[in-house]
Amino acid sequence: MKRTTLAATMFIIGIIIAGSVYGAYNLLYFSASPPPSSSPTPSPTVSPQPTPISTPSPTQTPSPSSNITGGSSHLPSEVPGPTVITVVDGAGRNVTLTVPVERIVSINSGLTEMLCALGCQNRLVGRDKSSNMPPSVLNVPIVGDNSYLPNVELLLELRPDVIFADSMLPYNSVAMQQLEAAGIPIFIADPIDPEPTKHSDLTVVDFSCNLISKLALIVGNEAKATEYINYVQYYNNLVKERIATLNQSQRPKVMLEWYQPYNTFVTPGLDQAGGINIAENQTVYAPVLSPEFVVEQNPAIIIRMSSSSNHNATDFIAERNEILNRAALAGVDAIKNGRVYICDWDIRGGISSVVGYLYWAKWCQPTLFADIDPTAIHAELYQKFFGTTVQGTFAYP
Repeated sequence: MKRTTLAATMFIIGIIIAGSVYGAYNLLYFSASPPPSSSPTPSPTVSPQPTPISTPSPTQTPSPSSNITGGSSHLPSEVPGPTVITVVDGAGRNVTLTVPVERIVSINSGLTEMLCALGCQNRLVGRDKSSNMPPSVLNVPIVGDNSYLPNVELLLELRPDVIFADSMLPYNSVAMQQLEAAGIPIFIADPIDPEPTKHSDLTVVDFSCNLISKLALIVGNEAKATEYINYVQYYNNLVKERIATLNQSQRPKVMLEWYQPYNTFVTPGLDQAGGINIAENQTVYAPVLSPEFVVEQNPAIIIRMSSSSNHNATDFIAERNEILNRAALAGVDAIKNGRVYICDWDIRGGISSVVGYLYWAKWCQPTLFADIDPTAIHAELYQKFFGTTVQGTFAYP
């Protein structure tokens, strides 16, 4: 994926200003993985059940064999020994490593969640500061603030078999070179939206399914990856079917805001949720819109992306009130009708990507998704894959 110098600069500034690695994930993803192939999908047991308006299409299940080489010479009856494999990561790099891996460092919270969903909690020996879910990872040593700011010395002392990081790590060329010189395999991937385009059939859910399938090739437990894929693809297909026949007049205009007022970006996510991104025709990927432009576009909905370290509802309320009280936007429909929503980055990536996807769809098309409760699905997801409950606020109201 091509990135302009301007976009790259804004991304790094954004990560420092906002303290949010998630925003940078979306903006700096190098290359999207191949779309998944198809296999039948069982409907998960979840309440509320989808209405007869939709008949979910078959699950798209990634094909692990497309991005991996290598194999072992042991006979089927033997206990599997170490195997050298090569996997293509999210940056398009060939990563060669020996599996099974026993010592794992993850310096991205979304990747940490996915690895834990695959049952790797006991093999994590290091994490970044933002990796705090599931609660079992809180006892794992912190080896940096995020992928851009790892503590290389601490990380090397842990002697990991593999490092999982997002695409901010290569921007810290000194740290990247030190880790590569130590001979540690580094798998780079951004566990959030696919490449920046106006429209795409590859949703964030498709993207997360392909990624977790690759992670399973490295850490094992492909059966658990398949269980996750089947669960989230049910809702992915449901959304795709329900919005398939919408015409442009039935799609509301949406302003998507990033880490500061009027800063936005191009993403297919709003189109896939049944809306129209007012910035989709901008000539740069992460523009700062003028209040006059927003007023002229008159969005029916405003979605502000947020990063709340403790997921406290008061943070979300304060951010929403700040937008509602902007004098420059007083005449905009979203303000007049109170359709301003705050969404945490944590539910746009990792294992929870389906939750953010459903919130966006419900906000854009409340009638079509009146029967869907993203909060309940979030709770079931955590219980199903972590055996724990969701703590705090991730979307408001």
